[in-house]
Amino acid sequence: KFYYNGKEMKLSEETEEVATFYARMLDHEYTTKAAFNNNFFHDWREVMTESERAKITDLFKCNFKEMHAYFVQKSEERKAMTKEEKLKIKEKNEEIQKEYGFCSIDGHKEKIGNFKIEPPGLFRGRGEHPKMGKLKKRVLPEDVLINCSKDSNIPKPPTGHKWKEVRHDSNVTWLASWTENIQGQVKYVMLNPSSKLKGEKDWQKYETARKLAQSIDKIRAEYRDDWRSKEMRIRQRAVALY
Repeated sequence: KFYYNGKEMKLSEETEEVATFYARMLDHEYTTKAAFNNNFFHDWREVMTESERAKITDLFKCNFKEMHAYFVQKSEERKAMTKEEKLKIKEKNEEIQKEYGFCSIDGHKEKIGNFKIEPPGLFRGRGEHPKMGKLKKRVLPEDVLINCSKDSNIPKPPTGHKWKEVRHDSNVTWLASWTENIQGQVKYVMLNPSSKLKGEKDWQKYETARKLAQSIDKIRAEYRDDWRSKEMRIRQRAVALY
């Protein structure tokens, strides 16, 4: 239950969902920070209905304690699970891994790194990030680009949805991508580091490093000489190389 100004208030589905993101973090230091609270309240009001927006005007009159208690209880229940219950969850996750955690490249079965998209929630950031508390929106199939070969079994989107785009770019190694809404960064589904293709890419990098190792003294001498160049452009390049 949610209370505003001491009175119970029924929230719309989307408004309630975003409220739970904040309620989960009530005992976290983030909810004591002004930037976090201001960003959350701004984004929360954007998903509210008109009537909710007219009534909920002050975050400090909101009471999320019962919501928070619910999530604490669920956390305790998970901790108290029996071995059998934990095993069932593990088996279910393994089934999901078998279905979605592998792909085929040049006839070889390869493991995918992280095939799950991060669920919606509140952005935390590192340190005193100015965008902390902003709403990380749910990624929909319409936001996702799929990259696979033309003759492959193109994964089907959930019923009633479609992919943003299906492309066949053999020059990149990512399998799916989308743009997150907080900082506009492109996120990728990539191959597992243990995959053959990843191993080959790493091997190429190590080979380049071995070749550079043979000339490292010469390279260092050159950029140190360039530090004393009369041209600022050359001095800057030398510092960057250093």
